[in-house]
Amino acid sequence: MRICYLLLTVALATPTLPAAAQVRSMAQDSTLNNLEHAAGTATVPFGTLGRVRKVGEGRRVLLLIPGFGFSDNVWAEFMERHRAHYTMYAITLPGFGGTAPLPMPSPAPSYAEAPWARSAIAAVVDLLDRERVERVTLVAHWALATQIALELALDRPDRVESVILIGGVLKAYYASSPESMHWTAEQRGRVADAMATRWFRTVTRQTWDDNNFMPYDYATHPLRGLFLWREAQSPALPVWVRYLLEFNAVDLTPRLPSLRVPVLVLQPGFDDPGFFVDAGRNYMRDLTVDSWTGAAALSNRLSFVRIPNSRLFIMYDNPDALDREIARFLSSTP
Repeated sequence: MRICYLLLTVALATPTLPAAAQVRSMAQDSTLNNLEHAAGTATVPFGTLGRVRKVGEGRRVLLLIPGFGFSDNVWAEFMERHRAHYTMYAITLPGFGGTAPLPMPSPAPSYAEAPWARSAIAAVVDLLDRERVERVTLVAHWALATQIALELALDRPDRVESVILIGGVLKAYYASSPESMHWTAEQRGRVADAMATRWFRTVTRQTWDDNNFMPYDYATHPLRGLFLWREAQSPALPVWVRYLLEFNAVDLTPRLPSLRVPVLVLQPGFDDPGFFVDAGRNYMRDLTVDSWTGAAALSNRLSFVRIPNSRLFIMYDNPDALDREIARFLSSTP
């Protein structure tokens, strides 16, 4: 949620708005517990993926990872365009896209231990083993997927030949909380754990929907943005909260000097005249652009390209530019 850091750094107050303006819900319900699954929720074992879709017959193998709230469906058009060029595996993380989630860890560890993200990494390696894929190019979109792809590249450079991050987010950073750019691992874990109990445990669905990422963040076309927002909002709140807080607790910046594989970061422009941003809250630029501040100086394996005329889903807004940059990058890697 884009307001999560702000809630812990300033006193919560109702904003001053014109009388006709609508006010976002900030309601909580003390009877809720979004840190646990609802009774009767079916789960899948740790080390399991929600779904895998395979398309294409090309020599180079791509593994496509969707981010917060999304399933393998968001890659359908990309895969259709490239079925002659690549062999592609699009995965869905458990709990997204109508799939069953992982069990909640018990006893509950700090979110910094990221058991669900670690489960996804183990499941990807298992998939590569089962499919006899020796080396793979990881293509990750949006937050959470970025962390999974980077950790795989850092931990298993023998299996990862390159990484492409589309709208990737290095870490949770918001200009409203500038100190978060430099938080230590201990601080991030402590803040995530505090957010869980003080806010996310009892947040209502209406409050979540009012304050999570908006349709206009996702795509330039209003209808596409609305459909993407509906998909992103559809998972159960406990699933969203668990993945979000694990993401908030992790910052891979200190590990970037250890990168051994090339990484292309394709950043959305958020430059079209119709893009609506709340006054003083350019949170999508904070995440997809500013979170990478200083990263290029830490590793010569990182390269950055800004794609104009695009919001978060570059693959829908400017597919030609996206495909061109990906082809250029892959032609320079083995």
